[in-house]
Amino acid sequence: MNNTVKISLIAINSKFIHSNLAVRYLKSYLHKKGIKADILEFSINDSFDNIIRKIYQTNSNILAFSCYIWNRELIMKLGASLKKIMPHSKIVLGGPEVSYDIEYTMKENPWINFIIFGEGEETFFQFANSFIKGDKNIDHLEGLAFNSNGIIQVNNSRSPISDLDEIPFPYNDFADLEHKIIYYETSRGCPFKCQYCMSSLETGVRYFSLERVFRDIDLFISNKVKQVKLVDRTFNCNKKRSIEIMEYILSKKGHTNFHFEISPKLIDSDFLYTVKKAPKGIFQFEIGIQSTNNDTLEAIRRYERFDEIKEKISALIALENCHIHLDLIAGLPFEDIKSFEKSFNNVFSLKPQMLQLGFLKLLRGSGLRMDADKHGIQYNDHPPYEVLSTKWLSYKDILDLKMIEELVEIFSNSGRFNKSLSYLIDYYFSNPFKFFKELGTFYYKKNAYDKSLKISEHYEMLYFFVKNNIGITTMFNELLKYDFFSSLEGNMPSFIKRYDHSQIKNTVSSFLKKDFNIDRFIPELKNMDIRQKLKYLKFEIFDIDVLGDLKEGRYIVLLIKNPKSDEEKRAVSFDLDEFIELSL
Repeated sequence: MNNTVKISLIAINSKFIHSNLAVRYLKSYLHKKGIKADILEFSINDSFDNIIRKIYQTNSNILAFSCYIWNRELIMKLGASLKKIMPHSKIVLGGPEVSYDIEYTMKENPWINFIIFGEGEETFFQFANSFIKGDKNIDHLEGLAFNSNGIIQVNNSRSPISDLDEIPFPYNDFADLEHKIIYYETSRGCPFKCQYCMSSLETGVRYFSLERVFRDIDLFISNKVKQVKLVDRTFNCNKKRSIEIMEYILSKKGHTNFHFEISPKLIDSDFLYTVKKAPKGIFQFEIGIQSTNNDTLEAIRRYERFDEIKEKISALIALENCHIHLDLIAGLPFEDIKSFEKSFNNVFSLKPQMLQLGFLKLLRGSGLRMDADKHGIQYNDHPPYEVLSTKWLSYKDILDLKMIEELVEIFSNSGRFNKSLSYLIDYYFSNPFKFFKELGTFYYKKNAYDKSLKISEHYEMLYFFVKNNIGITTMFNELLKYDFFSSLEGNMPSFIKRYDHSQIKNTVSSFLKKDFNIDRFIPELKNMDIRQKLKYLKFEIFDIDVLGDLKEGRYIVLLIKNPKSDEEKRAVSFDLDEFIELSL
């Protein structure tokens, strides 16, 4: 190792649980070339003073920032201050937020010494190597822009690295990443040209070799990494390769969760056969549907019509062994509120574990940003450049959709209201969009929309929304009761009708004391005394068969926590009379 020049690679993530892949790539690539660099990692929620203090204390010669829509404004504030207190340090920016509109960015922020645009590993190495050697001749350095006494020079672009295996594995230590999502890629580029996405500007797809990917997977699984989130734009664009990777993961019999973004168009029987073999929780898939309006899909060059992909997505969801995350984007061309309602209902009907209602972001360099005037798209001038209105959507429409987005997160994506929500939509609303819109109106009238409510208070809001609009039925009361019982600890809300537990408490204790019952129904509590069993178990009485066909009767449900994992639990139901017999 080499140099007296000190280099700091600075990442400012959107959340604490995120990790930054880009700075780790730069560090590993520099290390391979014999140059040392340190990583400083923060989140946008850290205090400005704390970030600037820690950067100042490094006394670095080069301060290199990785810039994205979530941290651009903060970095611009930090950079201006850092240049005042560290005037001799060179400030280098890289990443998608500064790879376009380069001259504008540098003129607006004269403290920026250098911008590295495009793929950064080789460019940053050549820049750092020149700096260390004192070579000031950087006019020829591809992928670099610089400010020379107020004159902005943007050099030629650099060709992408052809052999991705030249880039070393970015993680040399997992100790400081125990509670974070690990980002990873097996490829770069995307075969599609979606006009809202930066990947549309790249040509072709490049791959790390399968041998390299398999070695990396070994490291993730052997180090018991909780989740690896692939940033491949379309993991299954090469179907054969994607199946080989999934098969290899399954062969390792680990517990690491792998999250993939896939194209539904490319799901076929071979892909489904492989996924079907996965233990629950190993695979997670994100699918960008974005819209089901064919004119919209044509305008954004996303050629995946809903009637061609819905059965493929349904088949994947029907496997019931992996989390499915579906995306919609509000604010796309030709999508008015009625069209978006249809898109929402179409996607909601597939019943994914998560439906993300996002809003169009006019990213620098994207096709839709360049065509914003053509489509009458008004958007915020500041990152993340989110849509304000279009020819087809007013700002009021956007506000209504924001409200719906929040309620979908609370009531659908959280998984806390599964039974009561399905009942309401299936039997009373049929139109999910209408349900969420009316619920949003109720929140607004109760002045609850802008408040930070506890989870238990959302149960109360739903209860009184139903009471005011439909009336409380036994079915709804019992289903909401089960949702609360299975999701939250603590006392059941007083508005939910309950059975008097004092009448059955002794019967439950008697049931738990019988080894036959434990062996047959709840073996995970075997060899525990009664106090330990009650620690991992709670019960509730219901007037319908909440875990079965919903027929009326009297049932007891036992909810059992896995003693080896607080996150795992399961429920078992008994006819109350049969349960009493088993307790005698």
